[in-house]
Amino acid sequence: MLKPLLTTVTFSIFTLCGFAGENAAPSSHMVYNDASFDGDILINEVRVPKNGEAMYTYYEALGWGGRAGGYAGIQAHPKAHNYIFSIWDHKEHTAPIKAVYHGPGTLTENFGGEGTGLKSWNFELGWDTDVWYTLVSRCWPVDDHTLYGYWVRSSKSNEWTHMVTMDVATKGAYFKGGNDSFIEDWLETGKKARTTHIRNGWKRKPTGEWHAFGKVRYSVNSWDLVEGKRSFNFKTNWNGGVAKDKTGEFYFMTSGGADTQATATNPSSHSIKRSETKPGYAPAKILSASVKSAEGNTVNIEWKLDPKSAPQFSIEISGKNKAGTAVLEKLITSPHTRSVTLEFPKGIPASSLSFEIRCRDIFDNESKMIKVK
Repeated sequence: MLKPLLTTVTFSIFTLCGFAGENAAPSSHMVYNDASFDGDILINEVRVPKNGEAMYTYYEALGWGGRAGGYAGIQAHPKAHNYIFSIWDHKEHTAPIKAVYHGPGTLTENFGGEGTGLKSWNFELGWDTDVWYTLVSRCWPVDDHTLYGYWVRSSKSNEWTHMVTMDVATKGAYFKGGNDSFIEDWLETGKKARTTHIRNGWKRKPTGEWHAFGKVRYSVNSWDLVEGKRSFNFKTNWNGGVAKDKTGEFYFMTSGGADTQATATNPSSHSIKRSETKPGYAPAKILSASVKSAEGNTVNIEWKLDPKSAPQFSIEISGKNKAGTAVLEKLITSPHTRSVTLEFPKGIPASSLSFEIRCRDIFDNESKMIKVK
């Protein structure tokens, strides 16, 4: 797992004081072992309860294997509450992974240590305890490459944010199996309990069939619980399973804290009955659009989406003459694009054209069509 860099001074202080070596909260995992197929969309919702926040903790919600294996989640970091999304290098990549879109406040950098790759950070958006956050990643082909987008939604504001899109130089790099969530203490602060809540997980097959995560295998890294290993002093302080509150059922994992005691076994299986057939997020909604004549026989079209509706995946534009005949059609698969300049046939006055615009969101729902002139 990727771990934020620690300064030499911080590491030395912890070592000299005797805190290093056996005081980490046990790393705990939930693997969705009913979803070992290829997928092009992964979804999970994560929440950190107020009494489950602990500094230096990674609350990972999305994990996957394959030729573009990676993970995503939220962290309690000394700098701020941040979001992270990372993809590992693979021997089949023909070029380094790069970010082709950075959302507001998102930074990217290469990483090393436990493998190499590209990671993104966002310390500006922030997250709050006791609030559910939806994390979504979707991959799609572009020539011989695979693009990976990452979006988050707060249940507090109901607004979506496009965090980053990464370009992976290999073809057909779907989300493989090994889909999981985990909780990790990266600086041996096990005396503080940390808890993650997970619910409403989904994986979509490339054919469009949705699968709701209904079963998990919970486990704690047993090799870290023996004497001399990183979690020995908290070898019995872990727990996981299914809980329920006014928002419904969810999976939970708690790690560390002297008062934490297991009611589950290591490993153990847990399940939540799912009756939905697909995610129920509000489909994309175009709020407004405008058309302006540009140079020659071109027009510039801009549009704006409702941030509380599902994020854009692609946009379809059709230009029609007064007779209603389409004289130009354009499909743009680019989640972050909000304007485009299009060329129409010469001899047609721009003022005679009308345009129909429709958005397809990241879940492949279509927005209502809007018309502009």
